[in-house]
Amino acid sequence: MSRPAGYGGVMTNDELRAGDEDRDRTSATLREAYAEGRLDNDEFQSRLEQAHQAKTYGELAALTRDLPAATPAPVAPVPVPDTGTVASTRDRERRKGLKAAWASWLGVSVMVNVIWFATWMGDGAAPYYWPIWVMGPWGAAMVIATLAGGRDD
Repeated sequence: MSRPAGYGGVMTNDELRAGDEDRDRTSATLREAYAEGRLDNDEFQSRLEQAHQAKTYGELAALTRDLPAATPAPVAPVPVPDTGTVASTRDRERRKGLKAAWASWLGVSVMVNVIWFATWMGDGAAPYYWPIWVMGPWGAAMVIATLAGGRDD
């Protein structure tokens, strides 16, 4: 690479000015080498300080020249899309909906039983078990919906 007009001679890549991003990249390489045990603490600190003060690519390259090239980070596997049909997506959504419906039934059942129990504690005799009229029909409908499966008829 040559210098801009007005300057004499030819400049090599090692003589080009390094930027903050270049210094940060070199610092990251040094940190990785330190984490892998390739550098001791004193050498790491010294090289890190030199990296922050480096002005050219050549100065930065000298700090990592004796270190192996960085290994690329493992790439996360790309999830394979489900090759199922629209029906399998519909089944997953249906199961999700059933879980939510059963959770609602359970939550309301617990709540009405707590209310019933609280009214019983204030009185000596057990009152009429009215929560069955909330839990029973709703639970029966839920059982039918669950057993009916994905039938569209």
